[in-house]
Amino acid sequence: MAEADNKQTAQSLMVVHGLRAQAVVRERIEEARLQGDASSLARWQNVEAAISELRRTTPARA
Repeated sequence: MAEADNKQTAQSLMVVHGLRAQAVVRERIEEARLQGDASSLARWQNVEAAISELRRTTPARA
């Protein structure tokens, strides 16, 4: 179920932030790293991976 949550979060971020979605996630990753929050760090890293996967597998719009 967590994988589906990560994908849904990734899709939402891509809708809201567009091409900047991955940069937003990287900011969250750095915040979690600085706070020493391993759980959030892992979650945001998984969301980043989901964004990358969606970008690789989603056809470009004309």
